[in-house]
Amino acid sequence: MDVEQTKLSTGPAVAKLRYVATGHVPESSPHNFLLPAMTEFGDERLLPLHSIRPIPTKSKLGSATDRLDTHGFTAVNYPTTLHAPPYTSLSLTDPELLKQYLIPETSEMIKDITGCKTTIPEALLLRAALWSEDADALASHGANKTAPSELETGFPQFIGFNPEKGPVSPASKIHLDYSPTGARIHIRNFHPDIMRAAADIIHHEDSLLAAGKSLKDHYRDCDGPRWALFSVWRPLKTVQRDPLVVADFRTCKADDYVAVQVKFPALGRPESDETHTIESLVARYSEGHKWYWIDKQTPEEVMVLRFFDSDLEAQGYTASGGVLHSSVEVLGTEDEEVRESLEIRYFCIW
Repeated sequence: MDVEQTKLSTGPAVAKLRYVATGHVPESSPHNFLLPAMTEFGDERLLPLHSIRPIPTKSKLGSATDRLDTHGFTAVNYPTTLHAPPYTSLSLTDPELLKQYLIPETSEMIKDITGCKTTIPEALLLRAALWSEDADALASHGANKTAPSELETGFPQFIGFNPEKGPVSPASKIHLDYSPTGARIHIRNFHPDIMRAAADIIHHEDSLLAAGKSLKDHYRDCDGPRWALFSVWRPLKTVQRDPLVVADFRTCKADDYVAVQVKFPALGRPESDETHTIESLVARYSEGHKWYWIDKQTPEEVMVLRFFDSDLEAQGYTASGGVLHSSVEVLGTEDEEVRESLEIRYFCIW
């Protein structure tokens, strides 16, 4: 593969980002949860990263809200109960403590930042392994090599917490987890609890579709509630390698996105081993892309990423305001300690 060195314009760091090559149609993975194989991301670029700092604190959430609106992502210094004694970084890997403290406190943060009325935590992903194509822990979760644990099949779903399988690795391929179509498939299939919470949304959307109307053009004015999907991402310890980077969605054009299919199991249906397929997005390189990161991100520093927003879809934004993101290889950090991070995915309703 060729690596094209792009001239550094701003910022102290340069990182390797993996795109799908122009003209290439990527082949979807046969495994649950997985994007196409790394070999499908043949356009590697060395690009500058722009710092998100300074990061506002709890008391200044207004500026965090502004950045989420304008860029599609934001950051806030938001320590929780688990970030103070007697708790340690290991506490952030304990599902019971996460349910008791981190999830409800993070839910309140999301409400404060977005103004939504309802937050439904869907899944938690623990990432603390070096990436490799053959040993990617997500593949073992999807291949049923061992019986899934209750954490993996419950709600919210806990991925990477099964001691027999270990944590998952960073997602080092540029992607957006849900296209607008994929977001709609997701709320209809991921878990019965999501389907119940989305009942009013689904009713209004299905009524519009039955009438031959475009959801993009008509949903916002049909009295259906605004809804969105978000990711909340924080490290367990200061990040030394493989940081998360995110693109300002305004710098991405419609033809930069490439749709791919990703398989998911049917959760909340113990008698079923069926899967469903959602549509995700990967990307082709464009000179306008602008990538952001938090250098040396600490456990108290949280990134919030928008995957989908029905209001942004109504305003005509590409990918409904969702943001491309990836873990990246920052030059000079290859020998640093493994990144440990925790992601919580939310379904939000206004």
